Amino acid sequence: MIERTKYKNIIPQQNKYFFDNLEKILILIKPDRIVEIGTGRGATTRYMSDICKKNLPNAKIKTFDIKARHHFKPHEDLNNVEFCDENIFNYNEKKLIKPNLICDFLSKKGVNLILCDGGNKIAEFITLSPILNVNDIIMAHDYAPNKKIFENEYKGIIWDWCEITDEDICDAVEKNNLESYNEKLFKQTAWVAKIKVKK
Repeated sequence: MIERTKYKNIIPQQNKYFFDNLEKILILIKPDRIVEIGTGRGATTRYMSDICKKNLPNAKIKTFDIKARHHFKPHEDLNNVEFCDENIFNYNEKKLIKPNLICDFLSKKGVNLILCDGGNKIAEFITLSPILNVNDIIMAHDYAPNKKIFENEYKGIIWDWCEITDEDICDAVEKNNLESYNEKLFKQTAWVAKIKVKK
């Protein structure tokens, strides 16, 4: 059975390595803005908020979910987070329904980090990767390189779900000049990360 992590009495859909590795990545990347797709119970949101306050006081977080839960209410301890309970995706066409809600946020100077962990990681990754600037990073959860590797190396060991593979995003990776980022660290948590590079 996969051992999960916990933060502030909230159990997220993540394994035990996720928060430690996420902290390392945030400190390494030093993002100015973070977009989280799939707020869920809010554990990852809270964790990022606390890490940013401690290490990246100017960083802002915007988190999206189609279902508003209790954590969407204003919290003084989450004053660096903006909650948005709207669907911004047309998953079938892999287009943004309300691009202003996310593009305006990401258009400012600095490094952006996007975490795709909503209901359709493939569509989220494909839809959002074109709006990345050079040095921006996009991540997606429930990842394995392919189904065979998932069955042999991930399932029951790292993570029990595979919703996105290299084949699913290869066209978006090539088209948008994306390269793998810190593969060893992300493999521990069943995430994939790509960084936008110059042509």
